Amino acid sequence: MKQLITGKKLPRILSVIAVLGVIAGVAFAALQSQSLLTGNSIETATADLQISTDGNTYAALRPGFDFHGLIPNGPGVPAAGYPIYLKNSGGTELGLNIYLNGPPSNPNNVDLNLVVVKFMCGADGDQEFTLQELLDAKADGGVPVTGHCGAVDIGTSREYRLQIAMNLDSVNGPSASLGNIDFAFSGVAQAN
Repeated sequence: MKQLITGKKLPRILSVIAVLGVIAGVAFAALQSQSLLTGNSIETATADLQISTDGNTYAALRPGFDFHGLIPNGPGVPAAGYPIYLKNSGGTELGLNIYLNGPPSNPNNVDLNLVVVKFMCGADGDQEFTLQELLDAKADGGVPVTGHCGAVDIGTSREYRLQIAMNLDSVNGPSASLGNIDFAFSGVAQAN
């Protein structure tokens, strides 16, 4: 028959087990090694898109143009477009988006869906947007400019041109005007 552990032997057995556990833990800890990589930091690249109207003086903000003499259903104004230059002064390639920074003043209720902005990029192609598209696009960070026109490399500037045209039914009356039209150009960092 098996002999039961009596009350006097039980504490002694438990103490031996505890001592063996401590010795095993100390032996395990004595066989460890640790190295540290300290003081790390994480920083993003800098996106810094600047604008100029003369190709010489760049800033984050420049005064715009007066697109005057438009005739509904006529040619865009001005014929060659007004020049704008966008410069990437940051540390990463930028993809270009465009939008209206807010609604323009519109005292004559011009239909913004019928006012066309032509964004010209020379031999690399042109894109057309309506003022309403550009206004709606603000919530999503703008409409992407596509193709080679949409990339501004680090340390470079690109010339673009803006032209405005109005469709026939955009105006109802003898004349119309829009004001406070703020075109926003957003440079979005691109992974290479």
